[in-house]
Amino acid sequence: MDLAILRQLQAPLGEATLADARALAPTDTTLLRCLGTLRKGYPAELARGAIETVLLRQRARTKFARAEEMFFERLALEQASGETIAAYRARRFFGRVADLCCGLGGDTLALAARGDVLAIDLDPLRLALAQHNVAVYRLRECVKWRQADALTTELANIGGVFVDPDRRPAGKRERAVEACQPPLSALRARLSHDCPLGVKLAPGVPTSDLADLDAEAEFISVAGELKECVLWFGRLRRTRWRATLLPGEHVLCAEAPAESPGVGEVGRYLYDPDPAVLRAGLATDLAWRLGARQLDERIAWLTSDRLEATPFATVYEVEADMPFNHRTLSAWLRARSVGRITVRTRGSAVNPADLTRMLKLSGPESRDVFATRLGDRPRVIIGRSVAHSR
Repeated sequence: MDLAILRQLQAPLGEATLADARALAPTDTTLLRCLGTLRKGYPAELARGAIETVLLRQRARTKFARAEEMFFERLALEQASGETIAAYRARRFFGRVADLCCGLGGDTLALAARGDVLAIDLDPLRLALAQHNVAVYRLRECVKWRQADALTTELANIGGVFVDPDRRPAGKRERAVEACQPPLSALRARLSHDCPLGVKLAPGVPTSDLADLDAEAEFISVAGELKECVLWFGRLRRTRWRATLLPGEHVLCAEAPAESPGVGEVGRYLYDPDPAVLRAGLATDLAWRLGARQLDERIAWLTSDRLEATPFATVYEVEADMPFNHRTLSAWLRARSVGRITVRTRGSAVNPADLTRMLKLSGPESRDVFATRLGDRPRVIIGRSVAHSR
């Protein structure tokens, strides 16, 4: 997709091409066949852009309610936040917000739903995509546009800044803070120290990159899947470490992680913390909240003899706890007609796929198998999830 093709797709001929492309119902498997069919009636590049748009709209449905009317570019869509996260983040801002590196406009939409936005991007295609998508949501009057460099453009009369830097500047996914474009250090240098600033980062950003920052590091998960890390600076900073679980907006936060509540043997219940809790380093805080203990100081699974419903972890009722041995494990599972297992590992070199193949199970029952260690002893814990633990 380039800017010329986007403009053609927005014109009457492009709308007709898109309608015929939708009727073909293309998939990644049938893409070439559908493209060949569409090219018989339309110019080749226009047909290619239409097929690509239909496929991207299909992928975007999980992020945008009006995806069928929007336009996308593949890398920008992969990086874009969904509406749930963007709307949650937008509530922290006040006043007129500058959306630097606005991409295809996912965050611009959420910010514009609450107030005035100055949307800035250096890429003319992405800026045009964002303009179209904002119009789809009927928020055009709330947004001013500027094609400019985020590091040099003037930011007057701005109450806050949000930045979603390019995490694939060379086509390869980057996690390090300074590998993004623009780098965090350059952004901070161009803004005042107390500027209300939010910066979206990859969820796997190295913790070492965050250690010396005077910022809140918020890790956000949606339905148990870790989505992103956001750094909040200036007046937007409220704590040091935060785990936020959406939907429902469950929050666990602290200025510093709590000390361990202690280590003990496996109890009746095992708690597997949400990945946002783990990345925020707040597993011990959760343990105190649950009245639980750690299995091992290096292992984030928690255990307790008492069931506590929590949105911050999936809870399993423990049925067995034994030294790790393939034959013993196989015998236990076979005796209970277990044919399907979900293997989870932490502090173990066990490969889940290899273990599943090796056991060669059959039967109608299912179990969760946790391969870990207690001290230096390899262990395996078997259990079943407790309904409505989240």
